[in-house]
Amino acid sequence: MTTRDIQISIKQGAAELHQHEHTEEAIVENLYDEYAHMLFRYAVTLLGNPDDAEDAVQEVFTRIAQQINRVRRVENPKPYLFTATRNAAFSLLRSRQRQTLLTEAICADLLTSPITNTNPDSLLVCQTFTELPVEQREVLVLKVFEEMTFKQIADVVGSSLNTVASRYRYAIDKLRQSMEADGHG
Repeated sequence: MTTRDIQISIKQGAAELHQHEHTEEAIVENLYDEYAHMLFRYAVTLLGNPDDAEDAVQEVFTRIAQQINRVRRVENPKPYLFTATRNAAFSLLRSRQRQTLLTEAICADLLTSPITNTNPDSLLVCQTFTELPVEQREVLVLKVFEEMTFKQIADVVGSSLNTVASRYRYAIDKLRQSMEADGHG
């Protein structure tokens, strides 16, 4: 085989690979074009929230793109896509329920904590806590309730020591500002 033959073979292989990739992309695009609006409507029905529904549908098409060979074996894509959307929606609901339960548990701890149980405005603290960004809530809980050092927290959350300390400070400041704004600071 000559160098020219090898170059031609490589070019043909690359063209076939490109065509194969294009075909996979076309499958996902065609499925999206045909079913996305129906799946979105269904997800809104299940989740009651357009943003969450969009996330669920996006999750379905992301998985399809990652597992294109599985989708190619599906004889009737419509039921498959609706089942996948249902699963993604219920996964989001379970996640939301876990988050709600976690927040309720933490608020219960806040209400009985020596830090807040003598404070008549502990409900305000709880409400402000639920409004904090997740990263700040996480650091606050690990520091206050789990009594971890900033170094330990940094290792757990995979952030720098300075970032963790800043998140803690911002969370405490927001709780303090909330109390002061309500006239109890």
